[in-house]
Amino acid sequence: MNKMIDLDLRGFRGTADTILGLFSHIAKRENWSEAEIQAVISEATKHNDYDHLLATIREHCKY
Repeated sequence: MNKMIDLDLRGFRGTADTILGLFSHIAKRENWSEAEIQAVISEATKHNDYDHLLATIREHCKY
């Protein structure tokens, strides 16, 4: 999926739940489908690794 949200996480420090919640909130606001949001979240959380989660979310951010 090549969709991007308008979110800048550079320098952001937060918990995994905070990052996922922020991503989900902005993606919904930008009219992503629930399936698209869940696909990104599933990929981000599949390894139970914070660095992987952050890298996955950043792949879908414009900045």
